[in-house]
Amino acid sequence: MEVDGKRRDNVKLTTNEPICQPCSEGADNVTAVKFCSVCKEWLCVNCTNCHRRFKATRTHTLLDKDAISDTTTEHEQENITYHCAIHPTELIKYYCPKHGMLHCGDCAASKSCKMDKLSRIASSIRNNVEFVELQSNIVQLVKDANALESKVNTMIESAVEQGTSYLDQVARHEQLLIEKIKSHSESLKDDINIATSEAKYQLGSVIDTCADIRSVGEQLGHTFDGGVNDPEVFIAFVKAKPVFQSKYDELIEAGSQANVKQYRFKKCVDLETMLQTVKSFGTYEVEVKNAQSPDQPEIQLSNVQQHPEDTGC
Repeated sequence: MEVDGKRRDNVKLTTNEPICQPCSEGADNVTAVKFCSVCKEWLCVNCTNCHRRFKATRTHTLLDKDAISDTTTEHEQENITYHCAIHPTELIKYYCPKHGMLHCGDCAASKSCKMDKLSRIASSIRNNVEFVELQSNIVQLVKDANALESKVNTMIESAVEQGTSYLDQVARHEQLLIEKIKSHSESLKDDINIATSEAKYQLGSVIDTCADIRSVGEQLGHTFDGGVNDPEVFIAFVKAKPVFQSKYDELIEAGSQANVKQYRFKKCVDLETMLQTVKSFGTYEVEVKNAQSPDQPEIQLSNVQQHPEDTGC
């Protein structure tokens, strides 16, 4: 028995009144009322009842005549290149609107949900509000990633510049003190270098995240470029939504990480006390002030279709 996604050369759909194919083999031209998406055959009332009774065919998906698009051609069906994740050799041909999942003919035959044929529902995907909003959101995602990367680059430069400035202050202060405290100054330099390196490492990881998000966002955007048919665009749209959500969440998390501790160099004024303490040269401390967090990306998720938690598909 064949499933949707494979061809049967002896079965051809017609835009005229369909004839029951099992009956036609016995030279009886009986008007068909259903189409089996698994057997790829038109069925009359009697054959439909038998189809639903037999154990081998009772789980097959039977479509009404008006559910078969007259404008759908076999060539258009063969343009789909996405394969089913569960049945890798089968092409995706159905969409379950209840669960928002894509299926091949084998999957559709084993499910109780009402399935929509991609060739029938995908023709309007390019004008779908969610599709247009997702395209826009992906573009905005890439823009926000670029904006955050630029901002973090500036913060890195500032952190390095700040560290360099304080190192210069430490060096000048060191020249004013006696040789006895020189060892303490070296320890303080190490603290500053470590803090600067930690800031660079923390912000550098945000840069890597932005690059990854931008790359994924650009790839998602390319899947919607012209030159592909509507069913493939619809499939790309369904697949892009969870990827977009995941990368959007990563971008928000990256934004929260783009905030490093602020330091300032503080000299010890009392020279006598300085010479008698372990921290004789000075300290490098976290600056006590409420540092404003970097702006979060302005991208807003569209009201993308949410599906029930039920995973019946």
